Amino acid sequence: MPAISGPDAGAVAVTGASGFIGAHVVKNLVENGYQVRACVRDSSLTEKMAYLMAIDEKGPGSIELFSCDLMRAAEGAYDEAFIGCAAVFHVAADIGTNKTYGSPSPEVMYEGLLAATAGVLESCRKAGTVKRVVYTSSTAAVMGPGLPDRPVDFEYTEDDWAGGSYETLEQRYTSTNRKGETFMNWNIQRSSYAKGKVDAEKFGYEFGETNGIDVVSVCPCHVLGPLMGKPHDTVWQHRIGLMLAGTTDFPSAGMNWNIIDVRDIAEIQRLAATSHLATNGSRYMAVAHEESGEPTMQELLDTLGELFPNFNIAGDYVPDQSDTRLRAKCTKAINELGLKPHNVLDTLRDTGNSLIDLGCIEPALK
Repeated sequence: MPAISGPDAGAVAVTGASGFIGAHVVKNLVENGYQVRACVRDSSLTEKMAYLMAIDEKGPGSIELFSCDLMRAAEGAYDEAFIGCAAVFHVAADIGTNKTYGSPSPEVMYEGLLAATAGVLESCRKAGTVKRVVYTSSTAAVMGPGLPDRPVDFEYTEDDWAGGSYETLEQRYTSTNRKGETFMNWNIQRSSYAKGKVDAEKFGYEFGETNGIDVVSVCPCHVLGPLMGKPHDTVWQHRIGLMLAGTTDFPSAGMNWNIIDVRDIAEIQRLAATSHLATNGSRYMAVAHEESGEPTMQELLDTLGELFPNFNIAGDYVPDQSDTRLRAKCTKAINELGLKPHNVLDTLRDTGNSLIDLGCIEPALK
């Protein structure tokens, strides 16, 4: 199927519309004149609806709210919302960020990624008007254990899949502990998120091929950027907040970062819906655009210290030194879609300022 022409193609739907990525996708679409069907789990949650309604008021596009339970997608929960839609942006995933619903078991998380995605796609098929689905996958479906065929500073691209290609996923994700016990990690119990994203992507492409609907994936890494409300104080932005508050929950090993601005993810998604270069099965890494977006843990702390010089960043935490980086670039999105990514300094500054302005943290002043 061809790309959609733009706002004149008809309404579009966004699942997970009140989440961190989903709300920014909605905002980007509305600012570009789209009529958006914003699908949320519970439209009675006033704090989440407040920032969606603020987007609607500014226009020039518009928002219509639909209450849709992702875990009932296979029962047709999205059928009504998708009627007449030209494109669907499937962002929703139950990964436990909303504590109201508890922490999902590995099986529930996997079901929310694969089975629910299958239900969303079936609702797209039944609508009969959906030309393109933009699926929010993850670099968890791209990256994986590195050795032995991936060098230490291997740079991931859209051609990579979790676990590599020289052996089976089952072999690559086998580990042995100090007691000599062997564990198979590529299963729902141990790798529910990564396995769910891999399986959902591949299912989507097969579904698209069979049913004449383009399924295009966007694979984000460490997503940061301005929060719209306190409900967005989760995942990576929450950990930035902890650092600004003078602490951290990272062990001494820390981690290497690969930072993408949530506003860039939203832009990639809109551009992917209208791109004539994107086709069924296209993937776009939503990751750093240059090495400054690939900081080590210490480099991230140093940068936050420069941006917020009066704050005691992460207290007395000192991470282990790293001589590697998590390398991946959004070159394909820049070249094919025309993405103009945010500077990582602006991303970190806006993340921190929004956490402070919303009262999510009490900064640790020196």
